[in-house]
Amino acid sequence: MSLNTAHKVTLTEAQISVILCSLENSVKYADSTYIEEVDSIFQILEGSVDKYYEKVEKAQSKQPTAEW
Repeated sequence: MSLNTAHKVTLTEAQISVILCSLENSVKYADSTYIEEVDSIFQILEGSVDKYYEKVEKAQSKQPTAEW
């Protein structure tokens, strides 16, 4: 098995937030190679959260407006 094998995991938004904060703190004194790796992880995690909210907004926009 390669270290580049992709895995699908289920995380809550709170768990993703903890990971992102931890990664952000870890790059303070890191070298450029590590920072590039962290940046790619950031893009993946933030992208998954963004996609979720885009999906929710799209679904909400399809809901009919109630006329009371």
